[in-house]
Amino acid sequence: MKRLQWYVMGSVLTAGLLGLAHEASGETLEAEHSANSQCRPRILKGHYVYATDGYIVSGSERVPFAQAGHDFFQGDGTFTGSATISTNGEITRVVYTGTYTLKPDCSGTATLTDNLGVTSHFDMFVSKNGTEVTYVQTDAGYVSSAFERRRDY
Repeated sequence: MKRLQWYVMGSVLTAGLLGLAHEASGETLEAEHSANSQCRPRILKGHYVYATDGYIVSGSERVPFAQAGHDFFQGDGTFTGSATISTNGEITRVVYTGTYTLKPDCSGTATLTDNLGVTSHFDMFVSKNGTEVTYVQTDAGYVSSAFERRRDY
């Protein structure tokens, strides 16, 4: 079986999330976001909670997993977190550190490394006020999605 790799973040992209035309002013939504966007690393700041599930795919084998955890975004392009993962019924607890980037259109990427030495990559999409984030893992062989929400502790 392929080495256990876990997921912290993933996303399901919704049609129409990016690149919609804003007809009232004749400008595209993307152009408005570029001019007025608050989507910079500092928009993600604080504690976020999430739950995700999916599959590790190797050939025709699909190994299910589920995970719950929390992230702490410092607002400077870095984050830390911890999670509990059930991979085909086997429980693993991890902590991790990572970095992220955001474009003016509120899309971005994240890379994290856990205490087991596993590095994972994600595409992410952030709400304009930074309270919600969706992710999809971009490493080959992984199918997962997640939705995070900022929460006060």
